[in-house]
Order: sequence, then C-alpha cells, then structure tokens
Amino acid sequence: MQYVFLGLLIFSSVWATAHSLQETPQQSLNQYVAFLNQSTDEVTNRFRMIQTYVEQVERYREKPTFQLRLPSSGPLEDYYYKKALAADGLTPAEKQRLTAGTQALWQLLTSLDETGKTLETYVRLQDYQRDTLKQSDALLSRMQTLATQFSQDKDALFKQIQRVYRRYQPYLPANAYLFTEKEMDDVLQSQKQLFDSLTFYMNEEATAAWPLKTVQNSILTDEKTLLALGKAKSAIEYPASDMINSFTSALQTLQDLKRRAVDDYTFAARQSARHGNAFYLSFLNYYNNDLLAARQSFVQYSTPAKHLLNPSKLSPVFALESPRQTTQATGRTQPFADAKPIEFTIKPAAAPEEPTTFRALTNYVTFINEALRQQHKLQMLLRNYQSSAEYYRNPLRTRKGGLTYSHDEFKIPLSEHQLLVSESRYVPQPYRTSINGQAEVLLNMLNEMDGLSIELIAYTTENQYLLDGLQRSDAILDRYIALFDAFDQKKERLYQDVRRIHESYPVARPTSWHVAGKALLQTIDNNHDVLFGIKAFLKGETSQLPATDKLTTDARTLIRDEYQNLKGLQRYGRSNGLCPYSPYEDVAEKSLRFAEKSGQVKTADSRTNPFESIYYFYNNELIYEYNKFSELAKAGVLKAVNQPDLFILRRNSVPKPAQPIADKPEPPAQPPVAVAVQQVPATSDAPARLGTGATDPAPDKPVLQHDTVYVDRTRVDTVFIDRSGTSTTSGSLAGFAPNNLVLLLDVSSSMNSPFKMPLLKQSIKSLLKLLRPEDQVSVVVYSGKAKVALKPTPGNKADEIARLIDGLQSDGDTDGDGGIRLAYKLANKHYIRAGNNRIVLATDGEFPISDDVYRLVAEQVGQDVFLTVFTFGRNQINSQQLRRMASAGKGNYVHITPANARQQLVLEAQAKKEL
Repeated sequence: MQYVFLGLLIFSSVWATAHSLQETPQQSLNQYVAFLNQSTDEVTNRFRMIQTYVEQVERYREKPTFQLRLPSSGPLEDYYYKKALAADGLTPAEKQRLTAGTQALWQLLTSLDETGKTLETYVRLQDYQRDTLKQSDALLSRMQTLATQFSQDKDALFKQIQRVYRRYQPYLPANAYLFTEKEMDDVLQSQKQLFDSLTFYMNEEATAAWPLKTVQNSILTDEKTLLALGKAKSAIEYPASDMINSFTSALQTLQDLKRRAVDDYTFAARQSARHGNAFYLSFLNYYNNDLLAARQSFVQYSTPAKHLLNPSKLSPVFALESPRQTTQATGRTQPFADAKPIEFTIKPAAAPEEPTTFRALTNYVTFINEALRQQHKLQMLLRNYQSSAEYYRNPLRTRKGGLTYSHDEFKIPLSEHQLLVSESRYVPQPYRTSINGQAEVLLNMLNEMDGLSIELIAYTTENQYLLDGLQRSDAILDRYIALFDAFDQKKERLYQDVRRIHESYPVARPTSWHVAGKALLQTIDNNHDVLFGIKAFLKGETSQLPATDKLTTDARTLIRDEYQNLKGLQRYGRSNGLCPYSPYEDVAEKSLRFAEKSGQVKTADSRTNPFESIYYFYNNELIYEYNKFSELAKAGVLKAVNQPDLFILRRNSVPKPAQPIADKPEPPAQPPVAVAVQQVPATSDAPARLGTGATDPAPDKPVLQHDTVYVDRTRVDTVFIDRSGTSTTSGSLAGFAPNNLVLLLDVSSSMNSPFKMPLLKQSIKSLLKLLRPEDQVSVVVYSGKAKVALKPTPGNKADEIARLIDGLQSDGDTDGDGGIRLAYKLANKHYIRAGNNRIVLATDGEFPISDDVYRLVAEQVGQDVFLTVFTFGRNQINSQQLRRMASAGKGNYVHITPANARQQLVLEAQAKKEL
C-alpha cells in the first residue's frame, strides 16, 4: 500500500511540474500560425465549392432544366482556434493583441461559413427556380467580400505574429538557422507579391488581363535567388539541411510553372480568363503544398537547435466578373524590327570555358530549336488553311462564308528568350551584344508571325475574303514564306556565331567526351552541308544534287574509330538510356542512310514535297541522336540546331514572288484553280467495310467532298480502299492519305486482363513506328468520365504517344457515350482535308448507347469522319450494339487477338490512298 501511495505522489508531482511549465514564445506563436493555416484551408474549401457552383449556375442559365447541387459543408473545426487562445508563452499585452486579431478572424470565418450554409439551403430548397438566382447572386457577392477581407486580415495578423517573434528571436546573420530562415522567408514574400497581383475570375468566358510582365520579372528574380539559395547549408544538421534541397526544388517547380504560363499566354489564351485562372490555381497549390511545406519541415527539423516560426499559407480570393477589356482593332501587322548582326572577331580564350558560360551558350541553341518547333506547328496550320482557302476562291461555291483559321497551338518561346538574356551575362563582351541582338531579331520575327495569324483570324471571322477575293490572304501567305526563309538564314548565322564563341575556349584536359563529340559534330556538319545543298537544288538554285561521298567516308571513320574515340567510357547497352555508345553508333549508321536518301531526291513538283522525308530524317534521326550524346556528355559538347521544312507551304495557285506586306491594295488574284473531287465507291448492304463512303452516288457522277483539296496540288484524287478480310499489311504508310486517328480507349477496370490492355497497347505501338510527320494521333479515354488524354500529336513525336500508351491503367466505370461524343468533337476540330479521319473505339464489352449517339455516328460519315470498333477479351464479343455502331460509322468491327494485334490498327491507317 505504501508503494501505491508513493507512486501516486510521484505521478502527481510530475504532472503538476509539467503543467506549470509555460510554452516558449515561439511555440505559442506557432499555435496562432496553425490557426491561420487551418482557417485558410477552410476558406480554400469554400473557394472550390463556389468555383464548382458558379460553373453549375452557368449551365443552369443555359438550360433551366439543369438541377443545381451543393454538398453539405459540415461544422467548422474550432480545435486550432481554441488552442491558439489557450497559448500561454507570451506576455499579457502580446496575448491580448493577438487574441483580439484571432477572434476577429474567427468571426469572419464563421460569417463566411454561415453564408455558405445559407447558399446550400437555398439550393436544396430549389429557391433559385423561384427568384431567378437573385439571392444566389447576393450570397456569392457576400462570400466574395468575406473571402477578400479574410485574406487581408489574415495577412495583418501574421505580420503581428512576426513582429512579436522578432522580439524574442532577433535576426542574427551569423546563425545558420536564422540566416536560412530569412532566405526562405524572402522567397515566400516574393512569391506572395506575385500571387497578390493575380486574380481568379469566376466568369471564365470574359476576357481578363494577365500580368505577363510581372510574372516575367518574377522569373528573373527567382533565377538569381536560386543561384544563391542555401549558402549556410553546411552548418545545418540533417535532416533540416535536406529541407533546403526540398525548398529549392519546390521553387524550381514554381519557376517551370511560370515559364509555361508565359509561353502559353497566346492570342487564344487572351480571349478568356481560363489561362489566368489555371495559373492561379496551380500557383496556389504549389506554394501551399510544396514550397510552404518544405519551409515548415525546416522549422520542425530545426527545433533541437533553434525554435523558429512557421510560415503562413496563401488564401485565395476571387472576383465574380472580370473588368471590361477594350478590344483593339486588328490592323495590318508591322514588319519585324530587323538589325544587321554586329560583327565580332573571335579571340582565343586564355582559360577553359566555365560551366556557366557553356550553359549560357546552350540557351541560344535551345531557343532556336524551340522557335523552329513552334514555327513548324504554324506551318502545318497554314498549310491546312491554304487548302481550305482554295475552296473559297470561287465565290460560286459559297456565299455565306465558312473559312476559318486559328493558331491556338502556336506559342512564342518567350521564357527561353528571357532565360537566354538573363544568363548571357556569362558570355564575354562584345560577343554578348551581337548574339543577343540576333536572338532578339528572331523573336521579332516570331512576333510578326503571330501578328499575321491574329490578323488572319479577324480576316476570316469577318468574312473579308468574300469581299477581296482572298487578296489579303494571299499577301499574308506570301509574307509567311518570306519570313520562314529569312528565319532559316538568320538562325544559321546565330548558331554559327555561338559555335565560334564556344570553340574559342581551350580544353584543359581533353576527355573521350570531347574527342567523340568533336568527331560526331564533324559528321553532323557534313550532313548539314548536304541538306542545304538539297534545299538549293529543290529551289532551283543549283542544277545538281550535292555529292555525298564525304558522308560515307565520315560514317566509316566514325565506326572505325569508335573504341578509340570512346575509350574509357562505360558501355551500358542499348536498353540503357545513359549509354554513350548508342547515339554515337546511331549517328554513324544514320549518316550512311542519309547519304542514300539524299541521292534519291527528285525535283519538286506540284504533287509532292520531296524535301519532307529528308527534313524529317535529318532532325529526328541525326540531330536527335547527336543532341542525345550532348546531353549525356560530362563535358562541354554543344548541341546542334534543327532545320525547318521550307517547302511545306507553297504558293502554286497564286504564283508571285514573296514580298513584304504593304498597306496598299494587292494586285488582283489569279483565276481560281480547279478543285479536285473524289470518286466515292458505291456501297452495298453487306457488313460495314473499312473506308466505305456515306452515300451512293450515281455512276460516273463525282461527289464533291469537302476534304479533297490538297495544300500544294492543283488536282489530286483520293480513294478509299476495301480492306475487308485483309490480314496482311505493307510495312509503310507511303502513298496513303495523311491520318487523323482518334483512339477512343476503354480504360475501365474490366480492361485489366492479359487479353485486353496489353493487346491494346501492342496494337497501338505497332503503328507508331510507321507514322509520318503528316499523320496525327490523339487519345480519348473513358473511365468514369471521358477525357482527352493526348491532344493531336504528329507522327514525328511517336515517343510521346508511346509514353502515354505505356502509362494507361485500368480503373473506374465506363462512360462510352460521353467518350464517343468527345472523340467526334476532337476529330472534327483537327480534321485533315483529303485525309483518313477515323475514330477507333477499343473496348471489351457493351455499354449503353443512346439513339443520339447512333445518329451522330451516321451523320459524321457524311462529313468523312468514320468509326471502327475493336473488341478485346479471351472470347470473341458478338455485340449487336457495337456492330450497329461500326456499321453506322462505315468502319470495321474486329476482335483483337494476339494473331492480329500488330497489323489491325495499321490497316485502319491505310484506309485511304492517294491516286
């Protein structure tokens, strides 16, 4: 009994001692911060609820039969509020001030919550049907005011907390923990300033300004910050020191987000608030859940050495309507500001090249390559536009208009140029001034290209082509050809100057990376000379193709000297992407093939573009492999630039020399050219066959199809091919029409079987190696809800398509009806004239199909968009619904097995042949 009494006495003494100890000031202050962050999470949840609700309201306004819904929010969490009020590590005066601010903030939060619950009740009672959403608008306006006030008061309270914290913990730069804390807080404050300049607009349809310059300045500031961040890391104990790496990584992620947002702020993005809203949400998410989380973990892991203050989260605010934006009239696009390159003489450097200088020079190559990639997108869009424009050259064909143009996919690489300029400080003068000036001229040219497309959008939207007989359209296309050619020449000058600067630095200790890189670059240079010789031949500037003997000699030398050049470098094997031997050997092998292809080039005519395959091979086989070696090199091996296809856009219908656009009227257009018509074979009542037309024309009577005009051809016919019963394919798409394939893939949980998903992936990947640049593949998946998994991607990016296919997983339910609608929307948006526009539905069983969808499938056949059905499973599926849909879509109904998986999708891609 004595022992029991003694034990109780000891326990009581320990308990009393423990509870007599007060919190440290930092612990008490962090209780207040915890309340701020929990309250911010509550506001964020309300913000998301409002966002979803406003989207529903818009649907209701369009369709009054739509029923609004709002989930119940439940009671407010008051744990952190009470804990903050109970903090006892501060003086009475400090506690009184902070408690008053906390109580006021809690009242705001409570008001916001109550307003939200009033809205929930309003929706559940369906009062919006009685008052035409008047109370809804008032409640939303009230919540907007409360959210804004909460954000302001929260920031004010956190500043109070910071001031109290500094009284207990003065800043000491010599202390590594306090120094790093300030480093991180400076970054957080800089990001908050950017966030405060942003606005989320609930009405996304309205145009809204986005602070492009502010975001660009933030990128530059953070680039400098990243170079200096973590100076005191070595004096900080693990794991707190590791949080500096996490914080730096999170900041770099934010940088990437900003760069993408800058480049994505295109003309199309400026037409609504969607771009700004998407950036706002992403920025908020990355800041609160990555950057702030790393900063908070640093506080936690630093506790044994130093008690620090936790950071405060960003709180979202919103506007219900965006301010009215004055739309500026689209005038004539001004020619780009040109400037003659500043000549400079290379002086051999005394010391080896610094890594910062090499990185800075690499930025110029990256900018050129990204500019060329975007230019190619524009060329493809213009090629398709020119094809459509030819149809409207004859005013008898249409009097109501219908010609359209958009360049949504074209993006000016502003972020690459900004990084280039920022890091050019590591390039010596006067080199820097010259190459920066050249890069700026290239950017100016891209801006003019963008401006011409914006002008073309207004020109087609306002049906001006019906008034001027396409004169302005012809002038714009002519200007584009001049710009593409000039850009080609100017980027060559810039690249060669960058090469000269890079090669002026001595190599202190040459390694195998240097030796092999130099040998590879010599081969690339010789291939480059041949490519430009082919360009000259096709332009008629020379009468003969360039000699390729040197290519053969170089390639053989590369192979002969392989082990000497790569001596000491590890061979990992072709399955390992880090192996330097693979790109080295590929450059040698593909240089031999390039020599063969170069000797087979024929003179260009109105039907063909013989440069296309050469251009594609050079960029995607030679330059790609060389640049891969450059990326692997643990030494300064400078990348090479790609080359454009200058023959992708040709002006056959209006043969006049390319000239700068002037503000004077253009000369009258040439007489309209004949438009090719397509002879569509008659159909029968037999089971649906691949590529059968939608109608049964009278014998020998041509049916005018809207997809029969090719870009650079005066007359080309196309025919569908009856491939029913075919079991073998040719290993090429040469001679077949370009493909616009939309793969509509069932990825519901039932597809998770060895006889389903693996065969589906195998079938798709068998086609990828055959795709050409003019082919495009997009992917729509449906599992629970249909969505676009891959936007239309050209065939020269088969690796991107393959990565998406490899990542497909089976889960969720089936929404086939929605998937079909979305697939047709995508197929029509990216329709290829005279192409094989086809949806391939891949599924393992039936799903509900509405009559509207059957009608949609049948109607789209008349628009030359067809549908094929692939079924998967151990046993053959005999689905009457799917067969009916395939028949309506004039496509095949095929069960995929291991025996036919590799060729069936290829057959679909070979459905339409050129004559």
